[in-house]
Amino acid sequence: MNVSMDKSFYFTLGGFANEPEVYIRTTLIDLEFGYEAIQWDGAIPSPIPNAFKKHTLTWDKLNSSNKAEQLDIIVNLLIKTINTRKRQYRKCEFCSEKVAPE
Repeated sequence: MNVSMDKSFYFTLGGFANEPEVYIRTTLIDLEFGYEAIQWDGAIPSPIPNAFKKHTLTWDKLNSSNKAEQLDIIVNLLIKTINTRKRQYRKCEFCSEKVAPE
């Protein structure tokens, strides 16, 4: 497989809350599945953008599968990542909208 390394592909969860994004990122070692969110850090908390990697798929495992299996594996990991991110959202007690925990 000839893939450019260190590329990110973002997928917007349209119609869900504030339409967060999940990503698939290529690296030299694997595919990473995750999402980006704000993390509040420090003695005086300040917002810091951060990537949260949830799943990985090594190139060796991917290349040892046929095309149909590759697609199935990638789609399943992407769906797991989407469901993980969605489960983090909670209903606001004031406006009843779904909001991210951060």
